[in-house]
Amino acid sequence: MKRIYILLLAVLPLGFIACEDGLEYNPDSSITIQNFYKTEADLKLALTAIYSDLGHASTFGSALSIEWMAGVDEAVISRDHPGWTITRNEFTPSTVAIENTWRILYQGINNANVFIERAPEANVKDAAVKDRMLAEARFLRAFYFYNLVRAWGDVPLRTESVKGVDGNNIAKSSAADVYKFIIDELEIVAPKLGVAGEIEYGRASQTAAYGLLVRVYLNRAGYPHQILPEESYAKVIEYADMVINSGKHNLLNDYKEVFMNLIVENNDPTEVIFDVQFSNMRDQGLREGGKIGQLNGIENKTKNSLTGPYSYGFIFAGVSLINSYDTDDDERYAWNIADWKAKKDKPVTQKNQYQWYPGKYKRGQKVLNEDGITYSIETLESGDKNYTGINFPILRYSDILLMKAEAMNELNQRSGAILILNQVRKRAGLTAIDEITVATKEAFRNEIMDERMRELCFEGLRRFDLIRWGVFQKKLQSAKQDMINAGVNNKLAWMYIWAENAQEKHEILPIPLKEIEENDLIKQNTLWE
Repeated sequence: MKRIYILLLAVLPLGFIACEDGLEYNPDSSITIQNFYKTEADLKLALTAIYSDLGHASTFGSALSIEWMAGVDEAVISRDHPGWTITRNEFTPSTVAIENTWRILYQGINNANVFIERAPEANVKDAAVKDRMLAEARFLRAFYFYNLVRAWGDVPLRTESVKGVDGNNIAKSSAADVYKFIIDELEIVAPKLGVAGEIEYGRASQTAAYGLLVRVYLNRAGYPHQILPEESYAKVIEYADMVINSGKHNLLNDYKEVFMNLIVENNDPTEVIFDVQFSNMRDQGLREGGKIGQLNGIENKTKNSLTGPYSYGFIFAGVSLINSYDTDDDERYAWNIADWKAKKDKPVTQKNQYQWYPGKYKRGQKVLNEDGITYSIETLESGDKNYTGINFPILRYSDILLMKAEAMNELNQRSGAILILNQVRKRAGLTAIDEITVATKEAFRNEIMDERMRELCFEGLRRFDLIRWGVFQKKLQSAKQDMINAGVNNKLAWMYIWAENAQEKHEILPIPLKEIEENDLIKQNTLWE
């Protein structure tokens, strides 16, 4: 499914789009909630609007996928950029980037609430179609709430649309209550969603709901929430098995194929269970926020910089990540780490280890020329200079396996956890893990920390992983030392400023100042008062 971005004013779809199925809506200032949610076509447009908030620059277009995920052990910012305050751990309640992400996540929730309230009235011939669309809206609402609770902790649980100014006044619910709402919703809607491989690619499926439940329960068990850990870990295993036993997903044989599919939009649900789709259509006036591969790709400054495949390369791969790989045997290393950059269509080797780039989302790749000596750049993804069509993975099958292995270890089922972990290692070209290496729960936990970084780097997970493991500050200090050992000197200290700044309060975001000013019932998070 190509996500088409509809202009939204409050909750009303006022833009125009031309969808693949031929539906067309023209701008019409007379559109209101009362006269819009009437037909199946109306519902399709409104549902697309809910999906569109996934791709906003303040969600997975850039913020949650890139900017919030640099400044950890797997990735660092490549220049002294004061604007990336979350990366640098220099944010405050008045930070605009935090306010924008909060606002867009709640915009997605409000759009979903309107849909859930109004869709039952629509005239749809096939009741099952309407039920599935309602299930998708509830899935997306749950996903937006998940992104709020994992970042802010206690947040307002808005389950009805805002109908007036007073509707903004709502107190925070506890993280436990928000998690319970998310879990209840996903468990209810999962059977009503479509089956992966049988529905239009890009839509929420049954296994996407089960996979999200795996992640939700794992976060619920971890720091700082630590809500019913044993029960939560058991649920991680239960829902992971529902994904595994569905027969709809598996590991692709070649790791790099997963990401080539995302780059060239080969919609294969085998390993990618759910993703955010970006179709580069800005030349048609459709504003998308996707900068995947542009900010977090290999620096790529081609001769024709206006059309791409251009990449600023704002991110360097973390030295700690580089050091974690078996560079001789781990097939993920050569794809994920690039020791070169492109200049005038030719690759230039970067000698310093701390200046190597993420290679996962390539707009162009280095290829050996026919002379067998020189290299040139092969274009993989082109189009707009600043915005790309590269899709971003939210849930992958390998992540499901690693989350299950982690939960099994926490419940003292280490022998089974080793078997699961080895599935991921085998695909990477590695031998089975030496059981002596992971002979204790702590040793296996440390191995999972490294394996998740090697497998899932640059997929928007690491910051929150480190927080839920309770090792955020410790790992940042370790990453700083790895960079110094690799040659980062005092003049480049800004490269690890995020470690210098990190405090306990940076493990949970402050409620945006504007929200506190406009919501009479909300209070600031304790560490930010």
